[in-house]
Amino acid sequence: MNQQGYIVEIIDEKTAKLKLQRHSACAACGKCQTTSEKKDILVEVDNTLGAKVGDHVEVNMENVNVLKAAGIVYVIPLIALLAGTISAYFILQALNITSNIEMMSGVVGLILTAVVFLVIKQNDKRFRDSRNYIPVVTKIIIL
Repeated sequence: MNQQGYIVEIIDEKTAKLKLQRHSACAACGKCQTTSEKKDILVEVDNTLGAKVGDHVEVNMENVNVLKAAGIVYVIPLIALLAGTISAYFILQALNITSNIEMMSGVVGLILTAVVFLVIKQNDKRFRDSRNYIPVVTKIIIL
């Protein structure tokens, strides 16, 4: 997925903040900070090319990594919700608990989903450090 934008801040020697228009495939995963109603976003990028503040650049993020990131953030918690709810329902049935069994299984599913979100949040630094899930500056565009 290729996008163009301009560098607004240098964070360190290999990371910068880029301002660009949100791509329709980007949706609102929460990784980016929305800056206006025009759907401009600020996103951290791998700046190993050494672009400076104000440079117009092209960035790329492999589609496979976009799908992996979406799976981590959306699919894994959904699986936790379903697995927690369904397994709790059958376990409570096996224990001959009949009152509010649906409510209790739903609560167990929500608790398991919250735990999965917390685990993902705790591993956020590891995901950032791997640099697989952030766009990479591929070209400095000379206007």
